[in-house]
Amino acid sequence: MHFLTLILAVMVATASAAQAVTPAPVPKAPLTLEKLEASVNANIILLSDVNKFRETLKLRAQLDPLFAGTKVASDGANASAKDIVDFLIDEKIIAQQYPVTDAEVEQEVNSIQSNNHIDRNQLRHALADQGFAFEQYFDLIRVSVSKRNLIDRDIRTKVTIADDDVKNYFYNHYAKTSNIPMAYKLNIITVSLSNYKTPAAAKDVAQQALNSIRAGESFEDAAKRTSDDSSAATGGELASVTEDQMSPLIRDQAKKLQLGGVSEVFGGPGAGSYMIVKLADVRSSDNERYEKMKEEIRGQLSAGEYQHQISLWLERQRASAFIHHAGDPAVAAYHP
Repeated sequence: MHFLTLILAVMVATASAAQAVTPAPVPKAPLTLEKLEASVNANIILLSDVNKFRETLKLRAQLDPLFAGTKVASDGANASAKDIVDFLIDEKIIAQQYPVTDAEVEQEVNSIQSNNHIDRNQLRHALADQGFAFEQYFDLIRVSVSKRNLIDRDIRTKVTIADDDVKNYFYNHYAKTSNIPMAYKLNIITVSLSNYKTPAAAKDVAQQALNSIRAGESFEDAAKRTSDDSSAATGGELASVTEDQMSPLIRDQAKKLQLGGVSEVFGGPGAGSYMIVKLADVRSSDNERYEKMKEEIRGQLSAGEYQHQISLWLERQRASAFIHHAGDPAVAAYHP
């Protein structure tokens, strides 16, 4: 046999033998790939972030000052991925505006340990007993500090619950549903038709007084200047009266008003005058219950107002942020 032919034969035989003994490749296990859910100003939210959110719901309820009252809080474990992503988008925006360093988180954790008279190992064990890792706790402390900074620096000064707001809530949600009689303290402006050439002229004077009040003049000054009722000298102030002591015309107006509220012009030829009333105060013999409940009511109203102000803040921030959800149409890059 020719030498070259012999070499080729040996190579083919060797290759065939190797192929015969080489085991078949083992199929690889499928890879679990991460999924992008959204991005906020180049910060991304992943599917794993949504899963972590679900895993730490109970811990978040203890630590996150803006969690209570949200849809994801009320839905709990049944919260949709979309609602969780929207919550995390807001959270990213807050964290970008109020960043918190590791050192600040450590300081907060140390303060919590000190207040509870425990050390770091005891804290780790307490978390483990609840099924949480210290790293999850650390991340949520960062979130809570960031949100608390938003509240302290931007929101708190915008939330004011006046005593009239508390009273309004009490009388609209509690007193009105009881059978206990209420006494109304009113101020009134009357413009008698008998003092004017025509009803239209009298109504015009009353409307001008109302316009002045809406423009900032006090009701009392407008009453002194315009009203021809005997109460004009005291700014239209009337004695406290119960519902059954008021004329039906005035009672219907008074019951529509919030404390400090001013009615439209009402009355006319049938009543002999045009009138405007202001609800200065409401009292009832249920005042003891009001005193017991007023701070609780103030807290409820404050919580609602905080949520409202935070929603307004987030709306403004979202308007200037670049937010992209998975599945949104691609956005063309800007080239100057």
